[in-house]
Amino acid sequence: MPAIDTGLRRVCVHWDAVAVDIVLPATIPVAVLLPSVIDILGVDCPDGHAVRYRLSMPGASGLDPSMTLGEHGIGDGTILVLSRSTSPLPGPRYFDVADAVAATVAAATESRDGPTHRRAVRLVGAAAAMLSAGVGGLVVLCNALDTNGSRDAATTGSFLSSGVLTLGLAAIARRGHQDQTAGLVLSAIATAFAGIAGFVAVPGPVGIPHVLLAAASSGVAAVVAMGVSGCGVVTLTAVSCAAVVITLAALAGVIGGMPLSAIASAAGLVSLGLLPVAPRVSIALAGLSPLPGTPQVTEIEPSGARVRRRAARADSFLTSLLAGLSISAAVGAVITVLTGAPRPSCTAFGTLTGALLLSHARSTDIRRMLTFAVSGIAVAATTFGVASSRAAMHGPWVAAATTASVVVALYVGFVGPSRPASPVVRRSTGLLEWLALAAMVPLTCWICGIYGAVRGLSLPW
Repeated sequence: MPAIDTGLRRVCVHWDAVAVDIVLPATIPVAVLLPSVIDILGVDCPDGHAVRYRLSMPGASGLDPSMTLGEHGIGDGTILVLSRSTSPLPGPRYFDVADAVAATVAAATESRDGPTHRRAVRLVGAAAAMLSAGVGGLVVLCNALDTNGSRDAATTGSFLSSGVLTLGLAAIARRGHQDQTAGLVLSAIATAFAGIAGFVAVPGPVGIPHVLLAAASSGVAAVVAMGVSGCGVVTLTAVSCAAVVITLAALAGVIGGMPLSAIASAAGLVSLGLLPVAPRVSIALAGLSPLPGTPQVTEIEPSGARVRRRAARADSFLTSLLAGLSISAAVGAVITVLTGAPRPSCTAFGTLTGALLLSHARSTDIRRMLTFAVSGIAVAATTFGVASSRAAMHGPWVAAATTASVVVALYVGFVGPSRPASPVVRRSTGLLEWLALAAMVPLTCWICGIYGAVRGLSLPW
């Protein structure tokens, strides 16, 4: 007697390490059965990706999804395997070329609500705000130079009010909206406003007293902004360190009546000399090493959370100190070159300062590397430009020097990182750094006029 066809098929479906015995209708296309089979097996579908599944017998090609199990000749007890199809899904078909172009462009570009677009908009806004503040401050400084030292109380009050308002906005942005970028930008602008207000507040011809009050105001504003906003600790600490060095140098110039080039060169030399001391100072400030005379040596545990916090704090202190000292050294070298060129001593001072700052850019930390690189490039470019414009250099020599600097910069940026230096080269570079720093001491004495003063002394013998 022939068997009666019930229209059902008892099959075993395998998916990875899972096997399920199920009963499937034999008169329904395979494409309609697949969603139910996938749900029964508990297959996890990848989020955001369209995947095509197929049923097949072991070692055979996939079943035609438009045909039924009966048409495929699947009987009771058949083993089927569920798998993902490796062939990509066909793309959508468009009846209009404009729709195809729009879909392609939309897939290749990020939407306005994407994180990259929002980050770019924020960076553009921050750059526009800082550029506007810089241009406005530059205009005020130029007007102060043109007015020959007349005090402008209205301008001073306006910049002070703007600085206080900007500090308040920085606190709101950081404390209220948890926006560190906006808080840092507003804190930097408030620091710049305080420095400009201090510069224009001093009466008389523009000179070292203006720089003294501007640097002191900037340092105080940076410290206040750090406490009010609670963000940008590394950046604002670096600004305050540079402001302290410039303030002390300007104070020495006001008291001693020294020329600007002498003060700037001395400040640059001191800043470069303090760079090797910065790691020890950062360790002491963070409390990683016990101070002399303190018996709490056992307080430091290598695996404790306190040590990790202190290590992170020491790293932040080190970055801030190095950035502040590099900025003050760069400012001192630039002022020395601008006020003393084409004197050979000033040109040599700028050259050695730029070389030393660029040599410190070998740091593995990207923040320190960028700080030293930007400072060194600024000093080197200023020295080259001022020396070329004020000295009697012919056009071919300027072109050759420009080409050589471009080649060196490209080599250092693109070829040098792929060819690590040998230990001998690194050791030689360190020795050259110490020799260059030692050579800057007599250069600074030459710029300050110490040799001429000693030569003019009439000492009794």
